[in-house]
Amino acid sequence: MDATNGQVLWSTADPTNGTVSGPVTVANGVVFGGSTYKEGPVYAMDSKSGEILWSYNTGATVYGGMSVSDGCIYVGHGYRVSFGIFNPNNTAGNTLFAFCIS
Repeated sequence: MDATNGQVLWSTADPTNGTVSGPVTVANGVVFGGSTYKEGPVYAMDSKSGEILWSYNTGATVYGGMSVSDGCIYVGHGYRVSFGIFNPNNTAGNTLFAFCIS
């Protein structure tokens, strides 16, 4: 988004057709976002074009934002859920991932 006039400069759809919930994080020209899809991909996108540079499946939904420190992105994954149906295998996330960029 252009900060001076609010114009949308690019938009990138979640390839899993999931929903993005939570803020995106920008570091070193890369935009990071997570997905509520059951495998919880984290996406790294070029900040100028929106092109997906890489993704990583965390194994569970990613609902929150990411933290940045010393060139690294830190993200935890959420719950393994199946909305709309009873699923006794729903589990809380307990993993922290770190992605360092230069």
